[in-house]
Amino acid sequence: MPDKPLETTWMGTRVIPAARRAKRVGRRLGRQARSVVAPRIGALGQVRLNAPTTDLTHAGAKPEWVRRCGVVVLRIPDEVRIPRHWREVLIQAERHSVPTVLTVSSADDLKHPLAAVVTHLITTDPQLLPAVQGFAGTERTALVRAEAGKREQTSALFTLTRLHTPLEKS
Repeated sequence: MPDKPLETTWMGTRVIPAARRAKRVGRRLGRQARSVVAPRIGALGQVRLNAPTTDLTHAGAKPEWVRRCGVVVLRIPDEVRIPRHWREVLIQAERHSVPTVLTVSSADDLKHPLAAVVTHLITTDPQLLPAVQGFAGTERTALVRAEAGKREQTSALFTLTRLHTPLEKS
């Protein structure tokens, strides 16, 4: 039995934190490689994208599926509040550092509580872009063409979210 706790030894102060950092880097590199080879976009609600999405709102979907997604795209729900199932998915996305992107279709969408929760915002309307940028800043917003192909839309989503994605918590 050691005389001092493991946390205060050389192993606890140097080796274990380095192993945790290496694990986070490995996860991030694996996620980036998976995003390039087979990008997965999760969707909450009926998202109008040409890119293929994994529906996270149907009855059989589990909140753990979020971890497999590179990005989660949302739309404003019909309810005034954020739906309960969506909250679970958003919590999982935050826990696993999966960026969330809200599709904004009108200026009223920026008043919904969901606009304050997500990490990024996109719009398909060029006239709405200045209002969206004024709300969230230019680095967290993008204009995605509605008629763009699935590859172009997927690339735009991953380019937008790559810059400001925090490290995954271990």
